[in-house]
Amino acid sequence: MTEALEQRNKAAIEAGTVVAVCMREDGGVPKHPQDEITIGQYGVEGDHHAGATRTRRGETMPNRRQVSLVAKEVFDDLNRELGSDIPPGGFGENILVEGLGDLSSLKEGELLRFSSGVELEVTGQNDPCANLMVYHNQVPKRAYGRRGVLAVVKATGRVKPGDQVSVENGTAG
Repeated sequence: MTEALEQRNKAAIEAGTVVAVCMREDGGVPKHPQDEITIGQYGVEGDHHAGATRTRRGETMPNRRQVSLVAKEVFDDLNRELGSDIPPGGFGENILVEGLGDLSSLKEGELLRFSSGVELEVTGQNDPCANLMVYHNQVPKRAYGRRGVLAVVKATGRVKPGDQVSVENGTAG
């Protein structure tokens, strides 16, 4: 086995499918499902959270929240448990995936590689906020540790429902 193939085999963890892609020009939830999104150098083109920097409480910092991803399995669980109806884009995510579990095991530095060629690097877990109470007052509490991940762009392109996504070690390739 070649070293490159061995490294690829060790790096591959899981694979899933894109269920929905969403964006919203202004802040808030939900983001709105699209047929396709364009991932530019600093996030989803036209989305409120895209950009090289972000400002929070008057402080400007590098944007490590360029793209957000959530697992459909979490929506399914919460909707069943709470009788809620969280739609695609409901957690403010840009990409809703299924087949990767609840994403809670993803670590900073891991790569999300899409069949379209887009690559995103995980920068951390995304903590639930009070905005999610619009669906049910228990959503933020029940979603803790399962709200999905934040990422920065490593390779640009387009993402659409049906695309495949794999999770790989950040040391791969």
